[in-house]
Amino acid sequence: MDAVHALLRRIRDWFLVWFVAEAAVGTVAAAYVLDGMGRHPLLRYATGGAGAAGTVLAGIIVSLALLLLAWVVLEALLDVQPWARMVMLVIGWITVLSAAFNLLTLPASAALLGSLVGLMDGDWSWLFAVSAIARLADLAFWSWVIYVLQVNPAVRGAFLHSACLSAGSGTSTSRWS
Repeated sequence: MDAVHALLRRIRDWFLVWFVAEAAVGTVAAAYVLDGMGRHPLLRYATGGAGAAGTVLAGIIVSLALLLLAWVVLEALLDVQPWARMVMLVIGWITVLSAAFNLLTLPASAALLGSLVGLMDGDWSWLFAVSAIARLADLAFWSWVIYVLQVNPAVRGAFLHSACLSAGSGTSTSRWS
């Protein structure tokens, strides 16, 4: 069981790295986009005058709230709770499929948004590059999580054993028992 817990701790640790990186990149990209939109009078009105500072503050607040929710799931995963494994697998599959679709459609999205980008000043090609890198990171991280939680026989067995114990005795198992 120690090897399983080591893998689950590694998932938690890499999730934190992935989450902080995604939140930071997403917040910076959103601030850059809103800053560019703020230079155009009609678009500034459409965004309600939201600027980079407000975007960064909102990004931090929302990221912290999401991190608290994720922490609950990650702790339950470390406690080998089957529901946490299912939550992580659902999130993983949705993220992998979304990232793959995004990477496949990124060139078309860049062409479609080219006219909108032309209205605003600035070089937005870096935004598409950052998006591609972020989606590749999504694919790498979540594919590994899916493999560990769904394919690795030791991890699957630990969650199956935990489900059988909790169903049979009416109590839950914990990494501390």
